[in-house]
Amino acid sequence: MPNKYRLWLVLTLLVAFAAGLLGGIFSERYFFHPRAHARARRDAQKPPDLEEMAKELGLSLDQKERIKQIFEMNDVKFKDLRAEMHKRLSDIRAEIKDQIDAVLTPEQKQKLESIIAQHQSKDKKESEKKGQSSARGSSPEKPRGEMK
Repeated sequence: MPNKYRLWLVLTLLVAFAAGLLGGIFSERYFFHPRAHARARRDAQKPPDLEEMAKELGLSLDQKERIKQIFEMNDVKFKDLRAEMHKRLSDIRAEIKDQIDAVLTPEQKQKLESIIAQHQSKDKKESEKKGQSSARGSSPEKPRGEMK
């Protein structure tokens, strides 16, 4: 009988350990550092640059040049789409802010403006910090997608 209780105790401890481990992994990923993990997923989904694609597919010089032209022609479409999305998101944010401002008192509006300014300055500092770190790691001789 005591061996049976030991087995249940060991199994219970293993299940509790596994639950704690999984809870720690998911909480770190989704609650503590969600942006870093989202960025890592986006980076993993990025297509390879033209040189990598040419090596893997065994493209001829003519094929590489034609594919490069296709990328260049469609680059304008992507830029236009990004600009349109940015404008639409800005409009939605402005609409939401107007709706919130209608609910707040003048003192609360001032506090909200202060919070927004702090948040924007924090984001600006972080993006500058990221820009400096990515500038150190990038190679100025060969940007992504450029052919030799």
